Amino acid sequence: MEFPVDIIEEILRRLPVKTLVRFRCVSKSWRRLITSPDFVKTHLARIRSDYHLGLASSIILSRYGDSLLSMDPQNEASQQAMELDFPMLPYFPYYVKGHCDGLICCVVNDGSQGFLLLYNASIREYRKMPIPANFRSTREVFGLGFDASTDDYKIVRVPSMYCRLKVPNFVPKVEVFSVTSNSWRKLPDEDTPPYFVEHVFQATNANGGLYWLAEEGDSLRCVILRFDLSFEKFSVVPPPADELNRNISWIGTLKDQLCVLHSQRLSYVDIWATKDDKTWTKLITVPRSHGSSPSVYGSRYTPLCFTKSGSLLISVGGGEGFLSYDPVKNTFTQLEIRGAEHYLQETAYFDSLVSPYFGHGNTASTSSSSSGEEEEGWLADTSSNSSIRQLILGLRRGLSSSSSRSRSKQR
Repeated sequence: MEFPVDIIEEILRRLPVKTLVRFRCVSKSWRRLITSPDFVKTHLARIRSDYHLGLASSIILSRYGDSLLSMDPQNEASQQAMELDFPMLPYFPYYVKGHCDGLICCVVNDGSQGFLLLYNASIREYRKMPIPANFRSTREVFGLGFDASTDDYKIVRVPSMYCRLKVPNFVPKVEVFSVTSNSWRKLPDEDTPPYFVEHVFQATNANGGLYWLAEEGDSLRCVILRFDLSFEKFSVVPPPADELNRNISWIGTLKDQLCVLHSQRLSYVDIWATKDDKTWTKLITVPRSHGSSPSVYGSRYTPLCFTKSGSLLISVGGGEGFLSYDPVKNTFTQLEIRGAEHYLQETAYFDSLVSPYFGHGNTASTSSSSSGEEEEGWLADTSSNSSIRQLILGLRRGLSSSSSRSRSKQR
């Protein structure tokens, strides 16, 4: 059976990232196709439709001085957290500072100068980035986002509360790194906001901007600080109205919208969402679960993502683990995640083919790799999954035949 090249491309675009990672080793032509910018972009557009539904491919847990862990958000049965094969992180303190389109931005403290990384866990590629001047390792605050106006990913460095308090003669400034041009540039001093961000916070990426909870000087009042990735300007987003005038205790992304929680009640939690930074709607109300800790602080909710069944996955502070809340049945399910008892940050992650070397050549470093010979052996193994094996062999024969005819016509 022979398949036209455009049919092969359409079939491949509908496959999940993990499958495509294996299929890159089927042939050189398939690798060129799957890693081509056009294919990556169109495949990413399909994946983003799942993100609009609030789904996530996995939840990545960071453990400061240990390896990254991954858990399946769709699995409500008992599961084992899996270690990600990324040898750059274990043994050094690190923080995840932000994430966008399958890329994770990490800062690592190696006991020396430290370094900044972009890492795609799906395709197991990473890139060490140039560091800005006066770099202070994990104490810095960064965010990662995509600027649709320039078709470029940007890392943004904003003033750190830790540096303000601990670094003598600290001068706050804002710098922007272009992943495509591989360079940092400083924004004008007048564009530096009078706010500071705690270095343990991840940036929230939504609505064409980056968001942080920030404090103004010595004030204990938090504001929602927004950085527009296209115009490269800061603004303060007014929070949803609250009759008790409570502080904002959490910001994040659900269903591709900016979401917030006020300082949380003992009885229930309202999650508010906005698409335009102006109009807030109540996304969901979550009652309090009856966990082991009665403390409002010991049972702080961190919403992570929705499941395909419509439940909301929540991380619960105070060592209480993870809950799944079904808003239709108004019930909770306690999730048993073995091996994830101690973690520092959670990242709702979705797979992509986007390389950390986006727009900057194809010289990515890989944390591990599979050889073409291993894949050929898998295809030759008749005990392998027959339907997938036959699909690959059939598609490859069709692609090979199409390429041969094309070469014949050229002669």
